[in-house]
Amino acid sequence: MKVSLITAALVASALMVGCAEENKENTENADQAVITVGSSTLTRGDIDKGIAKVLELQGSEIPAEQLDYVKQRIANQMAQSFLVSEVLTQEAMKRGVSVTAEELSAKGEEIMKQLAMRPDSPKTLDELFEKSPFGAEKARKEFENGVLIDKMLKAEYAASSPVDAEAEADKIIAEIEKHNAEVQSLKDAALQKIQSLKAELDATSADQVAAKFAELATSSSDCPSSARGGDLGDFTRGMMVPEFEKVAFEQEVGKVSDVVETKFGYHLILTTSKTPATEATDDMPATPEKVTASHILVKVEGVEPVPTKEEVISFVKGQAERAFMQDFVLKSVRAAEISASEDFAHILPPKETHEDVVAPDAE
Repeated sequence: MKVSLITAALVASALMVGCAEENKENTENADQAVITVGSSTLTRGDIDKGIAKVLELQGSEIPAEQLDYVKQRIANQMAQSFLVSEVLTQEAMKRGVSVTAEELSAKGEEIMKQLAMRPDSPKTLDELFEKSPFGAEKARKEFENGVLIDKMLKAEYAASSPVDAEAEADKIIAEIEKHNAEVQSLKDAALQKIQSLKAELDATSADQVAAKFAELATSSSDCPSSARGGDLGDFTRGMMVPEFEKVAFEQEVGKVSDVVETKFGYHLILTTSKTPATEATDDMPATPEKVTASHILVKVEGVEPVPTKEEVISFVKGQAERAFMQDFVLKSVRAAEISASEDFAHILPPKETHEDVVAPDAE
């Protein structure tokens, strides 16, 4: 069970872990401290037991050549989880944060609802703890600490003058709508351009259409094929976007299409030849239907869908909360009394630099 939905997601980014560090298994001294936070210690024996338990559950799925790497990752993850959990739990206690039986019960009900749709899901929180591969006592402690940590983090965030999500949402939506208005203006101009090219081709005699099409493609198309007069070569069904393919396969050879709109922009299509499908023979395999075509493309940028205000508010709040929580976790870890064995020192966050504490314009 994860310590906390919030803190678990922050472990890797907050601590900037160097996962490539070597961490060789060492069972010579099971009582040797790996990570110590205040008065709480994670020993090498704890790490070895955790690795053994995970491998017992997943060992058959791990290729032999990856086993050492997997053991290293498990050890690092256990140390990271212990470090963040203990730092934040001890910080919450220092701040006098506590949780009530009602809060634990409410969180438990929330978890059980999330698990309810899974096959063979436990019916009660106690049953969930009992099913934990690391033991019911450890699972219950992690759950209670997680609720405590979440309560502290939510209170700290609420007191931090969080972003005005509604005002920020209005600003984001206004920017999207402004962008879309600009795109629509460019789209209108692109349509006028392609229609003008179509009119020029319509005024060209049938025997000169192919040459004129190549000339206009070379001078006016936004596709790299313009270097070849718009020639795309031959292609089978499924190789082009549906709107383009339908016209290329269905129109007459030598005819210029009406304006075709795809996600890439506006097209004029000239189908220059068609090759019917053939059935397999003793000497030759079957071949699919193919066409050879050229096109002129005037690119247009797509209009961006405008999300609802509620969706943007949720996005803004989520971003602000994650940034705050990450900063809070990192500062708490840096301020905590922590020691680590040499082979686990890489999981500690980098030391605070001058740039971390000096404003950009302070010098």
